Amino acid sequence: MSLCVAWLREENGNQEMIFATDSCLSAGERWHYGVKLFELPRKDCLISFAGDTKRTYTLILNLISSIKFDKHLSSPSTDIEEILEYLSNLFTDLSNSITSYGTQSFDDAVGNFEFLFGGWSWKQNRFRLWKLEYKHDLHAVGHDEITQDTKLFAFIGDEIEVAEDLLKTEIRNLGREFSREFDMEPLKVLVEMIRKEEYDYIDGAIQFAKIYPPGETEFFGVVWPSIDGKKTFLGKDVTYKNNPHVRYIDPDTGIVLNETIPQKLSELPSSVNSFDMTFIEKCYIGDNLKLKEGVSIREQSMLKQIFEEMLYRKFLEENNGVDDEQFND
Repeated sequence: MSLCVAWLREENGNQEMIFATDSCLSAGERWHYGVKLFELPRKDCLISFAGDTKRTYTLILNLISSIKFDKHLSSPSTDIEEILEYLSNLFTDLSNSITSYGTQSFDDAVGNFEFLFGGWSWKQNRFRLWKLEYKHDLHAVGHDEITQDTKLFAFIGDEIEVAEDLLKTEIRNLGREFSREFDMEPLKVLVEMIRKEEYDYIDGAIQFAKIYPPGETEFFGVVWPSIDGKKTFLGKDVTYKNNPHVRYIDPDTGIVLNETIPQKLSELPSSVNSFDMTFIEKCYIGDNLKLKEGVSIREQSMLKQIFEEMLYRKFLEENNGVDDEQFND
Protein backbone atom coordinates (compact mmCIF):
# COMPACT_ATOMS: atom_id res chain seq x y z
CA MET A 1 0.00 0.00 0.00
CA SER A 2 1.47 3.32 -0.99
CA LEU A 3 1.15 6.55 -2.91
CA CYS A 4 3.93 7.97 -5.07
CA VAL A 5 3.96 11.07 -7.24
CA ALA A 6 6.30 12.73 -9.71
CA TRP A 7 5.82 16.08 -11.38
CA LEU A 8 7.48 18.86 -13.33
CA ARG A 9 7.86 21.97 -11.21
CA GLU A 10 8.28 25.38 -12.80
CA GLU A 11 9.26 28.51 -10.91
CA ASN A 12 10.47 31.79 -12.38
CA GLY A 13 11.13 30.09 -15.70
CA ASN A 14 13.23 27.30 -14.13
CA GLN A 15 12.25 23.64 -14.25
CA GLU A 16 12.97 20.66 -12.01
CA MET A 17 11.43 17.20 -11.76
CA ILE A 18 10.37 16.10 -8.29
CA PHE A 19 9.64 12.62 -6.93
CA ALA A 20 7.89 12.09 -3.59
CA THR A 21 6.42 9.05 -1.86
CA ASP A 22 5.23 7.74 1.47
CA SER A 23 7.31 5.14 3.35
CA CYS A 24 4.80 2.41 4.21
CA LEU A 25 5.40 -1.18 3.13
CA SER A 26 2.80 -3.86 3.76
CA ALA A 27 2.67 -7.59 3.11
CA GLY A 28 0.47 -8.94 5.85
CA GLU A 29 2.17 -6.44 8.17
CA ARG A 30 3.05 -2.74 8.27
CA TRP A 31 6.56 -1.35 8.06
CA HIS A 32 6.87 2.44 8.05
CA TYR A 33 10.54 2.73 7.11
CA GLY A 34 10.67 1.22 3.64
CA VAL A 35 12.84 2.92 1.02
CA LYS A 36 10.65 3.48 -2.05
CA LEU A 37 12.60 6.12 -3.96
CA PHE A 38 15.87 5.15 -5.64
CA GLU A 39 18.76 6.84 -7.37
CA LEU A 40 20.31 4.79 -10.16
CA PRO A 41 24.08 4.69 -10.89
CA ARG A 42 23.67 7.75 -13.13
CA LYS A 43 22.62 11.23 -12.05
CA ASP A 44 19.88 12.09 -14.55
CA CYS A 45 16.98 9.88 -13.40
CA LEU A 46 15.01 8.46 -10.47
CA ILE A 47 12.67 5.51 -9.98
CA SER A 48 9.99 4.80 -7.37
CA PHE A 49 7.48 1.99 -6.99
CA ALA A 50 4.10 0.92 -5.67
CA GLY A 51 2.83 -2.62 -5.34
CA ASP A 52 4.23 -6.03 -4.48
CA THR A 53 7.43 -5.35 -2.51
CA LYS A 54 8.96 -8.79 -2.98
CA ARG A 55 8.79 -8.24 -6.73
CA THR A 56 9.69 -4.54 -6.97
CA TYR A 57 12.75 -4.68 -4.69
CA THR A 58 14.21 -7.57 -6.67
CA LEU A 59 13.66 -5.76 -9.97
CA ILE A 60 15.14 -2.45 -8.79
CA LEU A 61 18.20 -4.08 -7.23
CA ASN A 62 18.84 -5.95 -10.48
CA LEU A 63 18.51 -2.69 -12.41
CA ILE A 64 20.94 -0.84 -10.14
CA SER A 65 23.50 -3.63 -10.43
CA SER A 66 23.11 -3.85 -14.21
CA ILE A 67 23.66 -0.14 -14.76
CA LYS A 68 26.53 0.08 -12.27
CA PHE A 69 28.62 -2.54 -14.05
CA ASP A 70 27.77 -1.58 -17.63
CA LYS A 71 29.86 1.27 -19.08
CA HIS A 72 27.29 2.07 -21.75
CA LEU A 73 24.29 2.17 -19.41
CA SER A 74 26.13 4.20 -16.77
CA SER A 75 27.53 6.68 -19.29
CA PRO A 76 25.89 10.15 -19.30
CA SER A 77 26.08 10.02 -23.11
CA THR A 78 23.40 7.31 -23.06
CA ASP A 79 20.01 9.01 -23.20
CA ILE A 80 17.34 8.24 -20.63
CA GLU A 81 15.05 6.72 -23.27
CA GLU A 82 17.60 3.97 -23.89
CA ILE A 83 17.67 3.29 -20.14
CA LEU A 84 13.88 3.06 -20.22
CA GLU A 85 13.96 0.42 -22.96
CA TYR A 86 16.63 -1.52 -21.13
CA LEU A 87 14.81 -1.57 -17.80
CA SER A 88 11.50 -2.54 -19.47
CA ASN A 89 13.17 -5.53 -21.12
CA LEU A 90 15.06 -6.44 -17.95
CA PHE A 91 11.94 -6.28 -15.78
CA THR A 92 10.03 -8.36 -18.34
CA ASP A 93 12.68 -11.08 -18.49
CA LEU A 94 13.01 -11.26 -14.71
CA SER A 95 9.26 -11.34 -14.13
CA ASN A 96 8.73 -14.07 -16.71
CA SER A 97 11.53 -16.19 -15.22
CA ILE A 98 9.55 -16.95 -12.05
CA THR A 99 9.18 -20.68 -11.37
CA SER A 100 8.06 -23.01 -8.57
CA TYR A 101 5.09 -20.88 -7.57
CA GLY A 102 3.01 -23.79 -6.29
CA THR A 103 -0.71 -24.06 -6.92
CA GLN A 104 -1.27 -20.38 -7.65
CA SER A 105 -1.44 -19.14 -11.23
CA PHE A 106 1.51 -17.47 -12.92
CA ASP A 107 -0.34 -14.13 -12.94
CA ASP A 108 -0.91 -14.36 -9.19
CA ALA A 109 2.75 -15.23 -8.68
CA VAL A 110 3.92 -12.22 -10.68
CA GLY A 111 1.55 -9.94 -8.79
CA ASN A 112 0.74 -6.32 -9.48
CA PHE A 113 3.25 -3.50 -9.31
CA GLU A 114 3.96 -0.11 -10.85
CA PHE A 115 6.95 2.16 -11.28
CA LEU A 116 7.48 5.84 -11.92
CA PHE A 117 10.64 6.45 -13.93
CA GLY A 118 11.76 9.84 -15.14
CA GLY A 119 14.54 12.31 -15.61
CA TRP A 120 16.40 14.51 -18.05
CA SER A 121 16.72 13.61 -21.73
CA TRP A 122 19.75 15.32 -23.23
CA LYS A 123 18.66 14.32 -26.73
CA GLN A 124 15.32 16.13 -26.40
CA ASN A 125 16.60 18.74 -23.94
CA ARG A 126 13.64 18.27 -21.60
CA PHE A 127 12.32 16.23 -18.71
CA ARG A 128 10.45 13.00 -19.45
CA LEU A 129 8.31 10.78 -17.22
CA TRP A 130 6.83 7.28 -17.60
CA LYS A 131 4.57 4.87 -15.76
CA LEU A 132 5.57 1.22 -15.97
CA GLU A 133 3.60 -1.87 -15.00
CA TYR A 134 3.46 -5.56 -15.76
CA LYS A 135 0.76 -6.09 -18.37
CA HIS A 136 -0.58 -9.59 -17.77
CA ASP A 137 -2.25 -9.85 -21.18
CA LEU A 138 1.08 -9.19 -22.92
CA HIS A 139 3.31 -10.95 -20.36
CA ALA A 140 5.57 -7.92 -20.46
CA VAL A 141 6.41 -4.76 -18.53
CA GLY A 142 5.03 -1.90 -20.58
CA HIS A 143 5.64 1.81 -20.27
CA ASP A 144 3.37 4.77 -20.95
CA GLU A 145 4.83 8.23 -21.22
CA ILE A 146 3.21 11.09 -19.35
CA THR A 147 2.84 13.83 -21.94
CA GLN A 148 3.02 17.59 -21.50
CA ASP A 149 -0.37 18.29 -23.09
CA THR A 150 -1.55 19.78 -19.79
CA LYS A 151 0.47 19.26 -16.63
CA LEU A 152 3.34 16.80 -16.41
CA PHE A 153 2.58 14.69 -13.34
CA ALA A 154 1.66 11.14 -12.35
CA PHE A 155 0.48 9.27 -9.27
CA ILE A 156 0.88 5.53 -8.72
CA GLY A 157 -0.33 3.38 -5.85
CA ASP A 158 -3.58 3.56 -3.92
CA GLU A 159 -6.45 6.05 -4.11
CA ILE A 160 -5.22 7.60 -7.37
CA GLU A 161 -8.59 9.14 -8.24
CA VAL A 162 -8.84 10.72 -4.80
CA ALA A 163 -5.33 12.14 -5.13
CA GLU A 164 -6.04 13.60 -8.57
CA ASP A 165 -9.32 15.15 -7.39
CA LEU A 166 -7.55 16.71 -4.40
CA LEU A 167 -4.89 18.09 -6.73
CA LYS A 168 -7.48 19.70 -8.99
CA THR A 169 -9.19 21.20 -5.94
CA GLU A 170 -5.88 22.57 -4.67
CA ILE A 171 -5.21 24.23 -8.03
CA ARG A 172 -8.71 25.73 -8.15
CA ASN A 173 -8.40 27.05 -4.60
CA LEU A 174 -5.28 28.89 -5.70
CA GLY A 175 -7.26 30.52 -8.50
CA ARG A 176 -5.23 28.89 -11.25
CA GLU A 177 -6.04 26.85 -14.33
CA PHE A 178 -5.16 23.15 -14.22
CA SER A 179 -3.31 23.48 -17.51
CA ARG A 180 -0.65 25.74 -16.02
CA GLU A 181 2.57 24.78 -14.29
CA PHE A 182 2.90 23.14 -10.86
CA ASP A 183 4.70 24.37 -7.81
CA MET A 184 4.42 22.13 -4.72
CA GLU A 185 0.72 21.25 -5.01
CA PRO A 186 1.31 17.49 -5.59
CA LEU A 187 3.41 17.37 -2.42
CA LYS A 188 0.58 19.01 -0.46
CA VAL A 189 -1.83 16.34 -1.70
CA LEU A 190 0.51 13.52 -0.69
CA VAL A 191 1.02 15.03 2.78
CA GLU A 192 -2.73 15.54 3.22
CA MET A 193 -3.52 11.93 2.37
CA ILE A 194 -0.83 10.57 4.69
CA ARG A 195 -2.28 12.61 7.55
CA LYS A 196 -5.87 11.42 6.99
CA GLU A 197 -6.75 8.40 9.13
CA GLU A 198 -9.05 7.01 6.46
CA TYR A 199 -5.98 6.33 4.29
CA ASP A 200 -3.91 4.70 7.05
CA TYR A 201 -2.30 2.38 4.49
CA ILE A 202 -0.63 5.47 2.97
CA ASP A 203 1.74 6.29 5.79
CA GLY A 204 5.23 7.10 6.99
CA ALA A 205 7.50 10.08 6.48
CA ILE A 206 7.78 11.64 3.03
CA GLN A 207 10.70 10.65 0.80
CA PHE A 208 11.68 13.48 -1.53
CA ALA A 209 14.18 14.07 -4.34
CA LYS A 210 14.72 16.40 -7.30
CA ILE A 211 16.34 16.21 -10.71
CA TYR A 212 17.83 19.40 -12.11
CA PRO A 213 18.70 20.05 -15.75
CA PRO A 214 20.88 18.98 -17.42
CA GLY A 215 20.74 15.85 -15.26
CA GLU A 216 21.71 16.10 -11.58
CA THR A 217 19.80 14.53 -8.69
CA GLU A 218 19.50 15.71 -5.09
CA PHE A 219 17.84 13.82 -2.24
CA PHE A 220 16.35 15.81 0.64
CA GLY A 221 15.49 15.03 4.22
CA VAL A 222 12.03 15.97 5.49
CA VAL A 223 11.09 17.42 8.87
CA TRP A 224 8.19 15.15 9.80
CA PRO A 225 5.26 15.16 10.45
CA SER A 226 5.51 18.97 10.35
CA ILE A 227 8.03 21.78 10.67
CA ASP A 228 8.00 21.15 14.45
CA GLY A 229 8.75 17.45 14.04
CA LYS A 230 11.87 15.32 13.68
CA LYS A 231 14.37 15.21 10.86
CA THR A 232 13.87 12.17 8.64
CA PHE A 233 15.60 10.84 5.55
CA LEU A 234 14.12 8.22 3.20
CA GLY A 235 11.51 7.43 5.83
CA LYS A 236 13.85 6.96 8.80
CA ASP A 237 14.49 9.25 11.76
CA VAL A 238 17.82 11.06 11.60
CA THR A 239 20.07 10.26 14.58
CA TYR A 240 23.76 10.63 15.32
CA LYS A 241 24.17 7.11 13.90
CA ASN A 242 22.05 7.90 10.83
CA ASN A 243 22.88 11.48 9.90
CA PRO A 244 23.15 11.98 6.12
CA HIS A 245 24.63 15.17 4.71
CA VAL A 246 21.48 16.49 3.01
CA ARG A 247 19.27 19.55 3.05
CA TYR A 248 15.82 19.39 4.64
CA ILE A 249 12.40 20.61 3.55
CA ASP A 250 9.22 21.71 5.29
CA PRO A 251 6.61 19.09 4.23
CA ASP A 252 3.79 21.64 4.12
CA THR A 253 5.52 24.05 1.74
CA GLY A 254 8.41 22.16 0.15
CA ILE A 255 10.67 25.07 1.12
CA VAL A 256 14.28 24.10 1.77
CA LEU A 257 15.19 24.94 5.36
CA ASN A 258 18.27 27.01 6.07
CA GLU A 259 18.43 25.99 9.70
CA THR A 260 22.14 25.18 9.84
CA ILE A 261 23.17 28.81 9.30
CA PRO A 262 22.16 31.48 11.85
CA GLN A 263 20.09 34.28 10.35
CA LYS A 264 21.92 36.88 12.44
CA LEU A 265 24.90 37.14 14.78
CA SER A 266 24.97 38.82 18.17
CA GLU A 267 28.57 39.83 17.52
CA LEU A 268 31.43 39.03 15.18
CA PRO A 269 33.55 36.08 16.37
CA SER A 270 37.01 36.90 17.68
CA SER A 271 38.68 33.49 17.33
CA VAL A 272 38.89 33.22 13.54
CA ASN A 273 41.64 34.05 11.10
CA SER A 274 41.52 37.18 8.97
CA PHE A 275 40.40 35.32 5.84
CA ASP A 276 37.41 33.75 7.61
CA MET A 277 36.56 37.06 9.28
CA THR A 278 36.47 38.83 5.92
CA PHE A 279 34.15 36.16 4.57
CA ILE A 280 31.83 36.35 7.61
CA GLU A 281 31.66 40.16 7.28
CA LYS A 282 30.73 39.72 3.63
CA CYS A 283 27.80 37.45 4.54
CA TYR A 284 26.54 39.16 7.72
CA ILE A 285 25.85 42.82 7.03
CA GLY A 286 24.54 45.92 8.76
CA ASP A 287 24.62 46.95 12.38
CA ASN A 288 22.46 43.97 13.34
CA LEU A 289 24.78 41.51 11.51
CA LYS A 290 21.91 39.95 9.58
CA LEU A 291 22.55 37.25 6.98
CA LYS A 292 22.30 38.91 3.58
CA GLU A 293 19.79 37.71 1.01
CA GLY A 294 20.90 35.43 -1.79
CA VAL A 295 23.67 33.61 0.06
CA SER A 296 24.60 30.71 -2.24
CA ILE A 297 24.64 27.06 -1.21
CA ARG A 298 28.44 27.08 -1.45
CA GLU A 299 28.66 30.15 0.80
CA GLN A 300 26.31 28.51 3.31
CA SER A 301 28.53 25.43 3.33
CA MET A 302 31.63 27.57 3.92
CA LEU A 303 29.95 29.43 6.80
CA LYS A 304 28.87 26.16 8.37
CA GLN A 305 32.43 24.85 8.17
CA ILE A 306 33.82 28.01 9.81
CA PHE A 307 31.30 27.85 12.66
CA GLU A 308 31.93 24.13 13.20
CA GLU A 309 35.68 24.76 13.39
CA MET A 310 35.07 27.53 15.93
CA LEU A 311 33.01 25.16 18.08
CA TYR A 312 35.59 22.39 17.79
CA ARG A 313 38.40 24.79 18.70
CA LYS A 314 36.49 25.86 21.80
CA PHE A 315 35.93 22.21 22.76
CA LEU A 316 39.65 21.44 22.45
CA GLU A 317 40.64 24.51 24.43
CA GLU A 318 38.27 23.63 27.25
CA ASN A 319 39.22 19.96 27.41
CA ASN A 320 42.84 19.73 26.28
CA GLY A 321 44.22 23.20 26.72
CA VAL A 322 44.89 23.54 22.99
CA ASP A 323 45.42 27.14 21.94
CA ASP A 324 44.67 28.80 18.60
CA GLU A 325 48.26 28.48 17.40
CA GLN A 326 48.28 24.71 17.91
CA PHE A 327 44.88 24.41 16.22
CA ASN A 328 45.99 26.36 13.16
CA ASP A 329 49.14 24.24 12.90
